Amino acid sequence: MWEGFEIVLGFESRNKYKILDENLNPVAFAAEQSTGLMGTILRQVVGHWRSFNVIIFNEKREKTYLLEFPFRWFFKTLYLKDLEGREIGHLQEKFAIFRKKFDVHDKNGRIVAKINSSFFKFWTFEFFDGHKSLGKIQKKWSGVLGEIFTDKDNFVITYNDPALNHDVKALMLATCLMVDIIYFENNQGRKSLLD
Repeated sequence: MWEGFEIVLGFESRNKYKILDENLNPVAFAAEQSTGLMGTILRQVVGHWRSFNVIIFNEKREKTYLLEFPFRWFFKTLYLKDLEGREIGHLQEKFAIFRKKFDVHDKNGRIVAKINSSFFKFWTFEFFDGHKSLGKIQKKWSGVLGEIFTDKDNFVITYNDPALNHDVKALMLATCLMVDIIYFENNQGRKSLLD
């Protein structure tokens, strides 16, 4: 119901996600924190440029992670934290022409992966450690009706390296949410005043 409400009236509701395993079973959920009337106004006016948080819940709806998106005009940053507020890592957008690039940092600030999305693969974001592919995020086609009439996007995260630790996998999931919010939130032609 809310997705149709977004399309018909051009009203951008807070972001909500269902996270599924390879068998399409729900394993987690994520939702942008509600910030009252002022948060709703800022969401409509400035879109993803505002400061906001997203909470990731496990399948029992218990809070597990906090994603902090601070205000940035350029070079977006996302911080992934545990429930005690300890930083697990962060994602930093980098300058690039005709592509999208990010560095993925661990809790010590060390770069554990670089993300590259070329101009010709706009819906694919691949994680590299040097020349080794660690995994990728791909936006999947939702069909004509899904793409035109809803604000629902489907993404698949592939982990190529079986040795990836839990923190890096969590950072890849956080990256997927950031990619959706920054690049695909307005995919039905709705634009914030700054887009």
